[in-house]
Amino acid sequence: MGFLDQMKQLMEMKAKMDEVKKRLDTIEVVSENEWVKVTATGNRKIKDIEIRDASDKLTLETKLQSTINEALEKADGVMQSEMMGVTKGMLPEDFPGMG
Repeated sequence: MGFLDQMKQLMEMKAKMDEVKKRLDTIEVVSENEWVKVTATGNRKIKDIEIRDASDKLTLETKLQSTINEALEKADGVMQSEMMGVTKGMLPEDFPGMG
């Protein structure tokens, strides 16, 4: 594969990754418990936080932190899955950081 072919392939992959990033803004992941519900986008942006029980500030803060972290972990999984779909077959299997 020549340099121009590689550049063309990289440009195609970048365009597809940009499409995935736009699509990730429309995907929502939710993490919830009896204290709080957190909604994030596939791009790791917190979209909504719903407080369900505010009777104990310390417990609420702890639950909020863990629920936000769980939502962001779910968003990471969605993002990785979407990006792997774009790059599959376009990069060598041993390409650093992609497997």
